[in-house]
Amino acid sequence: MPHVAILSSTARLPRRLAPAAVVSPAGFLAIAWTNAFFLWAVLLSGGLVRLTSSGLGCPDWPLCHGGVLPPTTEHPMIEFSNRMLSGVIVIYTVVAWLLTRRTPTASRAVRGWMLAAAVMTVGQIPLGGVTVVTGLNPVMVGNHFLLALLGLGAAIMALVRYRDDRHGWARGWDRRRGPFAVLAALALLGVAVTGILVTASGPHSGAASATDRLGNLQLTIWLHVRAVALLVVLMAVLALWLWREPARDPLTISLAAAYLPLLAVQIFIGEYQFRHGLPWQWVAVHVPVAGLAWSCGLVLAWLAAAPVIGPAAESTGNAPPDVAQRAAAA
Repeated sequence: MPHVAILSSTARLPRRLAPAAVVSPAGFLAIAWTNAFFLWAVLLSGGLVRLTSSGLGCPDWPLCHGGVLPPTTEHPMIEFSNRMLSGVIVIYTVVAWLLTRRTPTASRAVRGWMLAAAVMTVGQIPLGGVTVVTGLNPVMVGNHFLLALLGLGAAIMALVRYRDDRHGWARGWDRRRGPFAVLAALALLGVAVTGILVTASGPHSGAASATDRLGNLQLTIWLHVRAVALLVVLMAVLALWLWREPARDPLTISLAAAYLPLLAVQIFIGEYQFRHGLPWQWVAVHVPVAGLAWSCGLVLAWLAAAPVIGPAAESTGNAPPDVAQRAAAA
């Protein structure tokens, strides 16, 4: 089977590491979708550590109770399992980026988003260590989750941009809808941040010994509810606008139609858990659904702000210039 190199000649590492099938369009899609799935799954994994009060199951870092392996009790095993899963995902994101560099049909934008996902995921290692050694400081825990959301968003954007590459589409800034879509994206970020503040102020500190909380729970809930209301209004207006003036990309209106029900589900979960004293099982459902809502909302805002304006390069067989050149050289 033919092979291609995944590293530059200056990397001083073996060059024939990736089968051609891996860096083919179908192979890259499998890699990129797995990358996005892993970065979504780690939200649930990290959330379960916090919600089961296992955040200090390993009170030291990078070891666990001074050893390479944890004690065989509940909290250390949960925390250590999350560390192992996170380590696998860190390695995967880096390998996925390296393979993207050698995928002829992946543009510079795709490689940039995959790199951003890898960098932010690697950044979770020292941030996780600081979070543990500071005794689950709520600010550090919140930043830990926020960085995970941003890494997931980067992985999703890589998939969206690769879709454009395969269709040979060029996008341009929409002067009318663009600013409104950016405002909706900022509202989405505001919902994520205020949701993190609610968690940092609520009953789930991550460990029985971690008593520090951030702010007043009622105030952070007040802020979060209003941020959600603003997001719903903005996304509803954007969806109506897209329905009245459809974009050339059919995914745009389809995603707009699907996003509002997803928001409704997330609001229902949030309302239920609030009225029942924030039981950890419902919070555990709230976290992964939040990851889906974040990803879909981010993509919708991007598609609305930068609609398809035409073929990327008519003379290169519907492929962006840098994609066509690398495909020809492969």
